[in-house]
Amino acid sequence: MTIRSQYTIQGLEGRNLTVHSSRVEEAAHIDQNQDGILQRDEMMGHLEHCNDGCHHHAEEKSDPEALMEELSFHLTRTPNPAASGYHSYEQIGQELADLEAAFPDRCKRVSLGKTHQGRDIWALQISKDIHSSEVEQRPGVVITGCHHAREWMSVEVPLHVANRLVRDYDSDPAIAGRVDQADIWIVPCLNADGYEKSRTMDPWWRKNCRPVEFDAMGKPTTAVGVDLNRNYDDGKTEHAHLYRPVGDTPGSTADDHGATSDNPNKDTYRGPRGASEIETQAILGLELGRPNMAGVIDHHSYGEMILYPWGYTTEEAPQAALYKEIGAKLNAAMDNRYELQQSSGLYPSSGESDDFHNANGLISFTLEVGRSFHPRPSTIPATCELVGKANMAFIDDIIERHHNGTLLKKAVAS
Repeated sequence: MTIRSQYTIQGLEGRNLTVHSSRVEEAAHIDQNQDGILQRDEMMGHLEHCNDGCHHHAEEKSDPEALMEELSFHLTRTPNPAASGYHSYEQIGQELADLEAAFPDRCKRVSLGKTHQGRDIWALQISKDIHSSEVEQRPGVVITGCHHAREWMSVEVPLHVANRLVRDYDSDPAIAGRVDQADIWIVPCLNADGYEKSRTMDPWWRKNCRPVEFDAMGKPTTAVGVDLNRNYDDGKTEHAHLYRPVGDTPGSTADDHGATSDNPNKDTYRGPRGASEIETQAILGLELGRPNMAGVIDHHSYGEMILYPWGYTTEEAPQAALYKEIGAKLNAAMDNRYELQQSSGLYPSSGESDDFHNANGLISFTLEVGRSFHPRPSTIPATCELVGKANMAFIDDIIERHHNGTLLKKAVAS
């Protein structure tokens, strides 16, 4: 394959665009006829087949035009102007602070830790009489967004849910019931550094922003960033295969498992070791460090899917029937617009949040929201309203299972 010094994207918005110098190698892979011009069919083929977390499958619902535009921003390293329609990191933190100031009896803002670049990983804890010792006796639910920096809608849904739970408490009895009976933690932006990089510099940046000084074999690298949703690990020997499946050798890319890589330069890099990243440690400290935690909803994009464990294998988890039952409730809350499936049915990957949650007795789903990474800002309200209903249905189910004793037990065999 010959790599040219310059490539052109043809025909987008009626004008040609020049690929950034840092993207010429990627452009060379897209340019199938090697004429130096990236044509529509070549870019669409790249979207369908790339293996760094941007590919889509027949069962996914996608917006090809939006994805083509986003890919052009990525290749030219041009900030997507749609970013102005989404919350910035600073606005996220301020909105959570404002909720705490206005409703100090039912929520409080908590920092789970600081990122490599010094940003707080903000969470909002929501429950009745938030400072009471009774809160820790209620079933815990964690709602997260933005493991992957470029998945902007995954920030908006948790923020929407936080506002509904806190602001509508006095006017909506169903909301009041959830807040009264559960200990709810909202973490809208786990990957704060990566999110701001995606918003302002590199639209399709996926990983966090910590320099990877050494790989799994101790070899120095100049790479930056780890895929946080390939970095989960609870340190338990019996769960080691969930981070690195049997036969996947540290430091080797020849035997990498599915959409997970040992190459520090890949978007799906798992990290030099399990839970090596501050962000992963922070969220695991919340989810596995509090005895009352019972369920997790994690938001990603895109594809309009409800995913459940396992992700590392195509074999069914022992709890598959339970996941199908609860997943059907979440989908019904969204008028059955989403597709419910096991995570590995999309593509196998290891070090995922859902697998470690499930192995530790937490009911865990991933919601793949929207049809592209940066949907038009005008779609945010409707998307949040729809997916917010699935979040409410999940909280309801956790509360019900807490009362009738059908939550998953701790130390679930994997």
